Amino acid sequence: MTENKELIVITGYGSISPLGFEKEKIWKNYLSGKSFIRNVLFNKKLYPVGALNEDAENKIKDFIEKNIKLKRLDRTALMALTTAQEAFEDAGWNNEKNISAGVTIGSSRGATGMWEEYHEQFLQTGKTHLLTSPLTTLGNISSSVANYLSVEGPVISHSVTCSTAIQSIANSVAWLKAGMADKFLAGGSEAPLTKFTLAQLESLGIYSEFLNDKFPCRPLELKSNSMVLGEGAAVFAVEKIKKEEIKSEKIYAVIESAGFGFEKNPSATGISPNGENFQKAMRTAIKGCDDESEVDLILMHAPGTIAGDKAELTAIKEVFKNKIPDLYSNKFNIGHTYAASAALSMELALMIFQKQIIPDIPYKTDIRNTKKEITKIMINAAGFGGNAASLILSAGSFLK
Repeated sequence: MTENKELIVITGYGSISPLGFEKEKIWKNYLSGKSFIRNVLFNKKLYPVGALNEDAENKIKDFIEKNIKLKRLDRTALMALTTAQEAFEDAGWNNEKNISAGVTIGSSRGATGMWEEYHEQFLQTGKTHLLTSPLTTLGNISSSVANYLSVEGPVISHSVTCSTAIQSIANSVAWLKAGMADKFLAGGSEAPLTKFTLAQLESLGIYSEFLNDKFPCRPLELKSNSMVLGEGAAVFAVEKIKKEEIKSEKIYAVIESAGFGFEKNPSATGISPNGENFQKAMRTAIKGCDDESEVDLILMHAPGTIAGDKAELTAIKEVFKNKIPDLYSNKFNIGHTYAASAALSMELALMIFQKQIIPDIPYKTDIRNTKKEITKIMINAAGFGGNAASLILSAGSFLK
């Protein structure tokens, strides 16, 4: 990127999650060291889940009331719409006329809530809703955003399990570098808190059984499987600027590089003990950086499963040897939000750049963070099928 004096940067973002949707409140919630996971009844059984809080629910309700035609959309699309609009306005794109911007927003499950509803209707009656097909396609998420914001550009959808958000960001970077677009809205959205989805996870034997615990999900504790499912979305305004413009523009972060790793079905959940896919992804991302400065922090995938967390830690040790960065996972706060998980980690990275604080892990682990100056952060993600992805961001002020 520096060779042609152009940078790919994040100039705006929006999110919605169990932490809320307002940036300062979200950061306050991170610093609180609390879990925002609560017990909800599904299938006549209580599950700990990372459900949206009351403020976030009201945000979606207000959005629908102002745009009643959008009421028919699945929750996944609605969360993408609210966060994309915030990113759009945060970047100041709403002040531009005839804006050309692409949209690439992914989801692992897609419109699973609406799909389950319509499928149940079909089983009962043999018929289904007129708009079942268009409203339950994965592409409906990005196309709904493009239609609502009236942008003209490529509209793309991704579904690469839990690596989806990084795939979406990387795809936007590729389009921008190729000169095939000027701006992109990119990220992930997931609303998987449904009866069928929870039953799937429970059958794997990795779902948390700590209903009455202060921390139902405990990444990096390595003593028990405590994965918890969560919902949320985060979308970023990504664009290309000249290097000399970075001092005069509002830049949250520079997107340094992305790396991908794949290993052929090492297990039912795509995990090998050595985390080969993580190793490949991280090494590729590091090679793609323009400078040799060290990664200060890794926001890990770490969903709270013994095998998954250990594999990622092993991979980090293999890649970084004796210079292991600080480590953190936000899944004890919000649960695992599938395709949105890396996007919400990206949001946390932007906040850490600005505040220069790594929130504490409030339960016993072997992680000891140094809280040094943080100018470069790696975000990891991995999912079923053996794929992994790593993204490296540098602080918006890093090159000033």
